[in-house]
Amino acid sequence: MQATLQTAAKAPEKLAMKGTKIRRTAGERAFDAFNVILMIVWAITAVYPFWYILVMSFNTGADAAAGPIWFFPRAFTLENYAFVFQYDRLQTAFVVTALRCAIGPALSVFVTMLAAFALSKRFLPGRKTILFFFMIPMFIGGTIISNYVVIAKLDLLNNFLVYVLPGAFGFFSMVIMRTHIEELPEELQESATIDGAGYVRIFFQIILPLSMPIIAAFAFFSVVGNWLDYYTNLIYVTDRSLSTLQFVLYEIINRAEANTLIDFTKTTGAQQRRLMSMANNTVPTPEVIKMTVMVVVTFPLLFVYPFFQKYFVKGMLTGAVKA
Repeated sequence: MQATLQTAAKAPEKLAMKGTKIRRTAGERAFDAFNVILMIVWAITAVYPFWYILVMSFNTGADAAAGPIWFFPRAFTLENYAFVFQYDRLQTAFVVTALRCAIGPALSVFVTMLAAFALSKRFLPGRKTILFFFMIPMFIGGTIISNYVVIAKLDLLNNFLVYVLPGAFGFFSMVIMRTHIEELPEELQESATIDGAGYVRIFFQIILPLSMPIIAAFAFFSVVGNWLDYYTNLIYVTDRSLSTLQFVLYEIINRAEANTLIDFTKTTGAQQRRLMSMANNTVPTPEVIKMTVMVVVTFPLLFVYPFFQKYFVKGMLTGAVKA
């Protein structure tokens, strides 16, 4: 009976709360509208350059030179891509970059995880000293000349390994991975040790499977870094057969416009025949060549990113904060 009376007494209060709406002032509504407009403008400003490059790559060169193109191709064509994909240096650079993005991240994640697993053991002799020496390069980096001398002494000049070996270990990534390993239940490793498992088996059968989110996140960061890097090619590699996509793009953008088109047309006989068979209004100009190469080199990452996005939040938060 008492419970029924209490429920009846609270009923008017619930009805009153249900019908009550929070009144927002004109200033709050104006502030929200301003934020929405600002975000829309910011989104358009960030996306439009990519859209412009894409539109230019699908437009004929003569029409693009006739006047500015804003939102859609005026004279749609796929000849620009057909022409660019016959560029032999671009094909070779794609193979080199693909190999670099496959081998480099795999080696980097494996080496970093091994170091993180070893340094997560508090009984490791000289653990603090090792961490101290690993920390020094974060604050004191070498100069271009000193780094070049080291790479030359290691016989890595004009060597594919220069793309993967220098970046095989990252101290910051190792710290986060080590923190993640320390947060795993210690009982798992103790139970495996009692069953006769050694450190190698524990690492491969316990640590790695439980670290897949953070491994996926750092692997993708490494893939992006390897894909976008042209500095290594610029400083340490002069062999054109070892050029990467970003370095080829760098050369095309920084080369004189006339030389760019000449370099393309002199590459293969197939390209020369295609250029001669094109109508005058579909011949690719240096400007549309640059835009097309930028799409070919840069846009693949935009399609890969959504498949790894789900690992970012979990992978970066795991090990980022230690309780």
